[in-house]
Amino acid sequence: MYSANMFSVYGRMTARPGRRDELIALLHEGFRAGGDDSGLLTYSINTAPEDPDTIWMTQLWTDKEAHDATTRSEAVATVTQRLPPLLAKQPEGSYGHAVYVHGLTAE
Repeated sequence: MYSANMFSVYGRMTARPGRRDELIALLHEGFRAGGDDSGLLTYSINTAPEDPDTIWMTQLWTDKEAHDATTRSEAVATVTQRLPPLLAKQPEGSYGHAVYVHGLTAE
C-alpha cells in the first residue's frame, strides 16, 4: 500500500578495481540482514555500463523511522562494517519521499 511517508534512498558506490561483485554481494547481504519485517519494501542494485567499478542502488522504505532503525541495527551494522575495504571512495547518496510508486495505490 502506498503511503505519503515512504522514504527513498539513492546511492552510488565505487568499488576498488575488480571488487565490484564482492561489493554487490555484501550490499545484498546487508539488505537481507535487516529481516523481512524491516520496512524495506524494495531495493535495486545496478551496475553502470560506462564504469565497471560503480554501482547505483535505490531503496524504498515504509518510512524514515524504519530505515533509521534497520540501518542502526546490530545485524546490519555488522555487515556495513565490512564495506570500507571494498570502496575506492566515500559513498554518495541522497534521500527523498516517494510521490508515486507504480503498482501501489494511495491509502
